[in-house]
Amino acid sequence: MKNLSTLIDEGTKIRQSMPADALVMFKEALSESELNSDEEYMAISLFNIAITYLILTDYDKSISYFQKALNTEYALNNPELYAEILRGIAGNHARKYNYKEALKYFYLSESASIQSWNMPNLHMVYQGIASLYTKLKLYKRALSYTERSLEIALQSGEDGPLQASLMSIGACYYKMKEYDKAREYLDESLKLSSNDFAEANAFHFISHIKFDEGCYEESEKLALRQIEICRENNYHEFEALGLRQLGRIRFENGKYSEALEYFQKTLDVVKDKGDRTIRFAALQNMIETYKITGNKEKITELYPVLYKEHVKHLEDDIKLKIEQIDLENESASIKKQIEIEKENNTNLKKALLSVNALNDELKTMHEEKNSLMGILAHDLKNPLQSILSSLKLIRQEKEDTGFRDEMENNIKEQSGRMLNLINRLLDYRAIESGSIPLNISSFVSTELSEKLMKNARINAVKKDIEIISECTCGGMKLVTDMEILYQVLENLLSNSIKFSPPGSRIYLRCFNNVGYDLFEIEDEGPGFSESDRKRLYSNFAKLSAKPTGNEHSTGLGLSIVKKLCDLLGAEIMLSSIEQKGSKFTIKLKKTNEAELHNSEKALCCTGS
Repeated sequence: MKNLSTLIDEGTKIRQSMPADALVMFKEALSESELNSDEEYMAISLFNIAITYLILTDYDKSISYFQKALNTEYALNNPELYAEILRGIAGNHARKYNYKEALKYFYLSESASIQSWNMPNLHMVYQGIASLYTKLKLYKRALSYTERSLEIALQSGEDGPLQASLMSIGACYYKMKEYDKAREYLDESLKLSSNDFAEANAFHFISHIKFDEGCYEESEKLALRQIEICRENNYHEFEALGLRQLGRIRFENGKYSEALEYFQKTLDVVKDKGDRTIRFAALQNMIETYKITGNKEKITELYPVLYKEHVKHLEDDIKLKIEQIDLENESASIKKQIEIEKENNTNLKKALLSVNALNDELKTMHEEKNSLMGILAHDLKNPLQSILSSLKLIRQEKEDTGFRDEMENNIKEQSGRMLNLINRLLDYRAIESGSIPLNISSFVSTELSEKLMKNARINAVKKDIEIISECTCGGMKLVTDMEILYQVLENLLSNSIKFSPPGSRIYLRCFNNVGYDLFEIEDEGPGFSESDRKRLYSNFAKLSAKPTGNEHSTGLGLSIVKKLCDLLGAEIMLSSIEQKGSKFTIKLKKTNEAELHNSEKALCCTGS
């Protein structure tokens, strides 16, 4: 198997010209990186898969993979990549006519680009925003962003960005019907040859200028060159525009059968996906041609199709006008906020860092909400379906008592699984909200360890795992919240059983140290990788180890343990060797009964 770097490099080389083959390579790289828990190449693979789906015009899948890439630990810690992913999401939304979402992600990418000083991405962000405003027919606003992109391109000194910016400015002037200025910038862009997309676009607009001037032969040469570049690079929509232009030229020259062929080719290119306005325009051209040739049968056949497209076109036009109003207001509001922020903050860098910290916090909250909803949707649905199936089978097999008992046991087991999940989530929410009160009492450690051993052995026996008690304290007296300490140790024991292989051993120890009471839980399981250690106590963290008996895992166990230890004022420590085992130590500061009595007396005096 090729290494990850080679797969990504080879896929990138052919991504534009042979996207289907590149997709196979990137998915192979993703599978391999997941197998090796390689966060960097996982993010890079997801990013490249998303770009490839964008080239293949599957915008929903592209957004999905960009979002997956966005949520990787590597992307979160790599601001340059993070900015590029946000721009990728924005571009997809723009192609799906979700202009508000597109603008939002473009602005997010702009902020991330400035913070990470990713000028190439910032250049493309401004190009993207300009393209969005062009679609909304807000040409002056589009021009202002293309001019910003030109400033960055000139600073970079690179031909590719410069060519793209010059072309975009020319396109804006063309849309504004300032043809002399348009031609000036488009010609300047064609003096460079580092950007195929910019070159194809420039040929497209100059072809239209020549067509409007009646120079059909020159217009055709430019359109043919445009189509050639687009086919080499899978620029489907601009290929369709070039084909339609050839059809229009044939129509003007009275070659109606050839015109119809080109209009049909246009429709074929954008049949399933692509700009709906191109389909609508090509259909109009075909009907106009059939009217000239007197083919009433074809006109009758095409009118229902045109009507459907016309309805969509009108709907799009109405939406477009609404989007124009909304985005103008939204953009003005954003600009006003930026001006206020500049006045209130003399240090722009500090302001950007503050905004970034808030975005990170909101992103974390959003991810936790998504994780919680995912757990509820997925992990409660399966046992519920199992319960419903069991009830249905019980009704069908009313006479078979053995079968009924088996189904009833399944219902009991699945209900217990659901209750355990709900309790775990409630524990998490209660801890997060700070609504768990401490109930400090005095008790003997043996009381706690015996209860732990008794309950843990029920699940351990099923996997032939031996739990060994090595408590050498002789029954030390503890002063803390017994239920919370029990929950901490029970969570750790449960995890050890869940991830340890059958036939292994788990040790429970408790002993005294100077000023501290210590508990240890040691297993012979898979241990923790370096990557695992970094997010050991994170909420909803799914680590590299997998349960050995198909048990369920929410990714909340160790997060809850850490928060409960903080509540008790206890320290939790991990010692682990991969593939050999782990040892968690809970270090609890000694509290005597006199201190407990004084604490209770103080509470009484304050009236708490």
